[in-house]
Amino acid sequence: MENEAKTDNVTPATDTQARLAAAQDFAREQYEKIRRATIAQMENVRHYTEDMRQQLNEGWDVTCNRARDIHKAGEEYVKENPTGSMLGALGVGIILGLLLGSSRR
Repeated sequence: MENEAKTDNVTPATDTQARLAAAQDFAREQYEKIRRATIAQMENVRHYTEDMRQQLNEGWDVTCNRARDIHKAGEEYVKENPTGSMLGALGVGIILGLLLGSSRR
């Protein structure tokens, strides 16, 4: 009966240790796979954010240049047409005053 409990010279304690070692190896392999995948994903995110930052900076530069051009064009228009500019500003002021004044009543 003693030989029936021991098959192929493997005791229950040795079998348990072997299974535990195999489980540890499996867990270690899975951890490494997850760690490598996480590092790869972090690199993807870093590259994406760098690309987006560059696009935002380029867009900001374009917007600033356009705003500067519009500002210069506005100044030139006012210098060339001072009377029309003053009358236009007066008209906008009167309209805004009437709209804001009527909403308070």
